[in-house]
Amino acid sequence: MIHSVIFDWKQTLYSPERRELNEGAKDLLDYLAGKIIPLYLIGKGGQEMHDEVDRLDVRRYFTEIFFAEGDKNPEDFKKCIDEANPSSSFVIGDRTRGEIEIGNSLGATTIWLQVGKFSQELPESDAQKPMFTVHGLHEAQAILMQSQI
Repeated sequence: MIHSVIFDWKQTLYSPERRELNEGAKDLLDYLAGKIIPLYLIGKGGQEMHDEVDRLDVRRYFTEIFFAEGDKNPEDFKKCIDEANPSSSFVIGDRTRGEIEIGNSLGATTIWLQVGKFSQELPESDAQKPMFTVHGLHEAQAILMQSQI
């Protein structure tokens, strides 16, 4: 069973270049919302990213949103992960050297969305290796659907 899902924002759910949700993002969020699974959004940025979340009408999907300048804070991830069973929490992101490494360090199940800007940024260590690698959000949805069984 899935306890929670933590999403990276830029390049994972949202394309800052196109200023729109990536393909499959809305379907995935709708699916998870129907399962009543707590969803968290973690990303770089400030008020402008909160404004984009509102403009794209996706704030309603998330239990909590963490945006900050600079590196992502592992403590923000830790707040969203089930302490008793960390592998029941999923981290989905596009950077192995960022959110995937943080998710792994906390014992979460990690899904690397290997597309776009950081698709060639391969893991440099075992700590950065994702449990799953996908090439689209529909593939991530399929993994989450199997995890619900």
